[in-house]
Amino acid sequence: MPKPRTVVLLTREMQHKVFSEQHLARLGELVALVPADRDEITPDWQQSAMGGAEIIITGWGSHAISDAMLDAAPGLQLMCHSAGSIKHLVSETFAARGIRVTSAAPALAVGVAEYAFGLMLMSMKAVWACVAATNRGEWEREAVIDWICEPYGATVGIVAASNVGRELIRLCKTLSLESILLYDPFVSEEEAQRLGVERVPLEELMRRSDVVQLCAPNIPATHHMINAEMLALLRDKAVFINTSRGAVVDEAALVAELEKGRLLACLDVTDPEPPETGSPLYRLPNCILTPHIAGAVKQNIRRQGESVVEQIEAFAAGRPMPCEVALERLDVLA
Repeated sequence: MPKPRTVVLLTREMQHKVFSEQHLARLGELVALVPADRDEITPDWQQSAMGGAEIIITGWGSHAISDAMLDAAPGLQLMCHSAGSIKHLVSETFAARGIRVTSAAPALAVGVAEYAFGLMLMSMKAVWACVAATNRGEWEREAVIDWICEPYGATVGIVAASNVGRELIRLCKTLSLESILLYDPFVSEEEAQRLGVERVPLEELMRRSDVVQLCAPNIPATHHMINAEMLALLRDKAVFINTSRGAVVDEAALVAELEKGRLLACLDVTDPEPPETGSPLYRLPNCILTPHIAGAVKQNIRRQGESVVEQIEAFAAGRPMPCEVALERLDVLA
């Protein structure tokens, strides 16, 4: 049986970042691989390259798959996306044509969750204030002791059981927390029990949590979901961490709350990104601002390549693909 023609719709540079030589060798055993051979890809080239493809591998830099591109590949069965969101690439035509889609979002989520987990532990121990003090030549713990909240007996709230949210739940369960709260309107009580979390309304999560981890997608329903009313519910000295998307937070309301000095925020994403010149986020001592580094960088990107290989291995063997995207849920996906 001939191997399915599989085209990598990435630049050579991106292919090297995502796939190791071992990854490409494994793919070569499964499919008739057409690896990346260009330093730049255009929509016209992408359409031409898709001719006769049965599997395509997309990622950062790939162009939206138009109907004309799909017409060039009438035998297309599978699109494996080597990055996160697929919403900018696919259309309703995919489902109508029976084309299946996978995403490396779960692989990407691991690094984001690890970073968010690290921010949480550093923040609960008031490390940022301690470092600022020692950099001033001060050796005084009492000034920051009230900001320390040890994980033992603490409550962590996770907003959205996204890929990142689920990985964070797993990591948080390694701690001796009092509770892990979850707000997600798409998670049933039964699923919450399987995850080992307490499912609560958003207002209750904001009110009870020592740390709030924002993991929600940026969709119309979540725009400014964390607003002034929600932020006001946070207890004094609570920690708010956003590694999802800046637009989920009303940034003006967050700045106003931070200026009161009663909260600590760790922001890896903002709206706009980067913040405008002169934004208070750059100078507020209780705002830990990082330049969107939670996502995959350096060797973590290879996790995404591993995920693509695993999906194609499952597809070739006729097994379920664990990272297949439910195309009917595009409206609620990141």
